[in-house]
Amino acid sequence: VGDSDALVVNVIDIFDFNGSVIPGLPRFVSGNDVLLVGNKKDILPKSVKPGKISQWLMERAHEEGLRPVDVVLTSAQNKHAIKEVIDKIEHYRKGRDVYVVGVTNVGKSTLINAIIQEITGDQNVITTSRFPGTTLDKIEIPLDDGSYIYDTPGIIHRHQMAHYLTAKNLKYVSPKKEIKPKTYQLNPEQTLFLGGLGRFDFIAGEKQGFTAFFDNELKLHRTKLEGASTFYDKHLGTLLTPPNSKEKEDFPKLVQHVFTIKDKTDLV
Repeated sequence: VGDSDALVVNVIDIFDFNGSVIPGLPRFVSGNDVLLVGNKKDILPKSVKPGKISQWLMERAHEEGLRPVDVVLTSAQNKHAIKEVIDKIEHYRKGRDVYVVGVTNVGKSTLINAIIQEITGDQNVITTSRFPGTTLDKIEIPLDDGSYIYDTPGIIHRHQMAHYLTAKNLKYVSPKKEIKPKTYQLNPEQTLFLGGLGRFDFIAGEKQGFTAFFDNELKLHRTKLEGASTFYDKHLGTLLTPPNSKEKEDFPKLVQHVFTIKDKTDLV
């Protein structure tokens, strides 16, 4: 990509920015313009303002060393705002080729199919799959002016939960329906388990409300902080799932991160 004069369209999963950002992308694109496309907008609650999402994506991109020319939000699955994506691409490419990049499972090929269908009426030009990493070769789609859109192979990102779960359990980390937030009142020294995928420990402070944004079928479990680690080891794969009993053998150990919160804060 860096060797070409092109527009780079970087597709990001809004629900999993950390797992869908491409490490070292600024180095690979060189000086080419980057258009950031936030996919899967439809799974976020309607109460979340699009402007806030776009601003947050831009800020996170800057933290990763990217300087996108613009951000556009879409949902490739239900073809929401596809025309806006097309207009943005046309505006910023200025007659150049377009490279669409993204990690596996962000909906990159689904997005390109939606774009092609919007323009030509053709359906399912590119094969897509719910399993990570199934678009194997670079695919080129000709544009009217002699330029091309290139669908590049999905980059495997080991921070994605998708690489540790079976196809059946992928739904817990790749929601398909609008998320219904759940609010829990936690006292200090209480733990909230996110299935078996993670845990949130409230160490100290006054009783607080914590709102969780996860797939609607993911079971959250509240318990005391004391003995929480033993509880996790005992119930991982049964009460605390996913992972299931087969997946838990290869499931990575939880890594602790400490946050000090003073005001209303988003933890992603």
